[in-house]
Amino acid sequence: MLKLFVVIPFLFISCSEKNINNPDEVYELWLGEKPLENINPINGNYWQSAHFTNEYILFLEVEAHKKFWEVFVKEHNLIVDTLDNSFLISDKPDWFHPPKNTIKYKINDSFDQGSRYFQDTINDKIYIYEIQL
Repeated sequence: MLKLFVVIPFLFISCSEKNINNPDEVYELWLGEKPLENINPINGNYWQSAHFTNEYILFLEVEAHKKFWEVFVKEHNLIVDTLDNSFLISDKPDWFHPPKNTIKYKINDSFDQGSRYFQDTINDKIYIYEIQL
């Protein structure tokens, strides 16, 4: 019973919502590493729930070389998303507007929560929307 009194307050104290708008910090939360020299995070928004389940919503705009994107697509098992499901992305930041020339990707998995990745084929920019609920 004493253990219960120790654990319950810890759960309430350790859980706090996280909101970050610094693009470098958002990038680091996204990939778990600082941006390399040839990667420039431009804009970012990150929200994480106060729950221990690590629920989060991430928006990120990054300027990166095509090679970075090719490796990312392969490592994360992404495929081109041909469905028009832009309505699924709600509460976008003002800056999150992938241009019409983007190619939209999604994870190649039956468990799709709606994360989408947009590759700007002209300006070497990537727009990331990830959601884990």
